[in-house]
Amino acid sequence: METKTRNSRNVPIHTRLRAMLKTLPESRKPWLFTMLPSDQYPDGDHRTNIKKLNEDFQAAVARAGLPVGREHGFTLHSLRHFFETHTVNSHVPQRVIDHWLGHHSDRSMGAVYYRLTDVDSQEFMRKLPFADGTETQDIIQKD
Repeated sequence: METKTRNSRNVPIHTRLRAMLKTLPESRKPWLFTMLPSDQYPDGDHRTNIKKLNEDFQAAVARAGLPVGREHGFTLHSLRHFFETHTVNSHVPQRVIDHWLGHHSDRSMGAVYYRLTDVDSQEFMRKLPFADGTETQDIIQKD
């Protein structure tokens, strides 16, 4: 799938996600997440419709009793905001995060001089402390 800017980029996969993905059965489908089988795509091998995915995401959020919508709630795009915030708070350099998210800005000299290698990118992703539930429990108990 082509990006909005038509520029491809390498984004590392966190080791916890990589382990989960390895448990999935082998598939010849070109996409990991696909639409359900239909008359046109009986094998269910058509890429996910982003608008439909956002609608389904918002429906799940609403069922959880959380606000939805662009103004004061959650949308699928909210996950990008979460990722940006979590990685900044985890001390990943802003230029690395910008690279992962596909942000390009000429306002910073870092945009001109900084080069993120795949090895460094993988190392930063490996360092992210995505919780296994223990840390969250500790925070809840302290409140």
